[in-house]
Amino acid sequence: MSRNVLITAASGHIGEELVPILLPLNHVRLILPTSNASRLQTKFSSKPHFSDEECVIEEGSVANPGWFQGLLTKYHVDTVFCCLTGEDELFTTMNSIDCMIKSGTVKHLIYLSAGADFHTPEGVAQLYRDSTSAHVMVKVVIEQKIRFGHLPFSWTILRPMLFFVNDIRTKQAMLTDGLYAEPLPDKPLSRVAPGDIALAVKNIVLDTTGKWKGQHIYIGSAKGYTGPEIAKIWSSALGKEIRMLDSGESGLQHVEDHLSRIGRPNWGRDIRLMYETFALRGFEMPESEYPKQVELLGKEPDDYENWVKRDSRRLGIVYVLPRLSLLWHACLRMAGVRVKLLELSKLENPSSYRN
Repeated sequence: MSRNVLITAASGHIGEELVPILLPLNHVRLILPTSNASRLQTKFSSKPHFSDEECVIEEGSVANPGWFQGLLTKYHVDTVFCCLTGEDELFTTMNSIDCMIKSGTVKHLIYLSAGADFHTPEGVAQLYRDSTSAHVMVKVVIEQKIRFGHLPFSWTILRPMLFFVNDIRTKQAMLTDGLYAEPLPDKPLSRVAPGDIALAVKNIVLDTTGKWKGQHIYIGSAKGYTGPEIAKIWSSALGKEIRMLDSGESGLQHVEDHLSRIGRPNWGRDIRLMYETFALRGFEMPESEYPKQVELLGKEPDDYENWVKRDSRRLGIVYVLPRLSLLWHACLRMAGVRVKLLELSKLENPSSYRN
């Protein structure tokens, strides 16, 4: 049976993994709304099987309900992968659900939530006690609408843990200052590869048994990594000492101030509140939920430590002290390795985080 699948965030970390694994499937046509069609076209135009028959890119805003509903009906969309975030997440998601209802074409919704218990009374009560982060709390309202809204289509809720690729945001601070510049606490944090989320979506799209309808599925590592453990893993991969930004008041305030300068102050505070929740109770996958994702993925989830090792190699970063010969430098460059010269003092005494 052919499928018309709409992906709301094709240019994001999950989308860039998901689109290439759905494109080769002859019975799947992708509809990709985007605010920048030329950029998205460039991102995927080199992929095999890319054609208008298999993939349609439409420029516009998913926050515009009239435009979004028009896409659903125009392309007879039967499956939607809804992956939204930001300050207008509640408005946009609720309007999008309404558009799906009114389109009359949507048969299944795959909703990307977050790795927390948003469905039991005990889990929701704990969330209200421990968290005030809006981009987390909004998931409670949206999930309740999906679960109790008597929707005319089936649904699956995915609960991802902390993304591997979040580490990339702090890579420059690690390279220059030996600092993992996010305040991850000494509580366990499960991690997830965007590729595993993409694989989960693909397998749900292709499922013909209905097994995953009405299910909520955590995606991520069974092991939770503490902040100090993450710093140690990156230290080993980069061959230099990496320290973690303080997860107490000074680190939290630093993150809030930094994000408030480069964005909006309310978003800076919201991210700080998320980190405060991490420090209070961690962010760990329930052990009982792990087998369900293995069944959905058809494999164990990707290993975080292996990803760190691969990523540092993929970026081609090798730390070379000035005392190494110029011949070694030349050999490394000829091999395509980007060489970064660091003074010994910087390796031993990393400076404070630079904005």
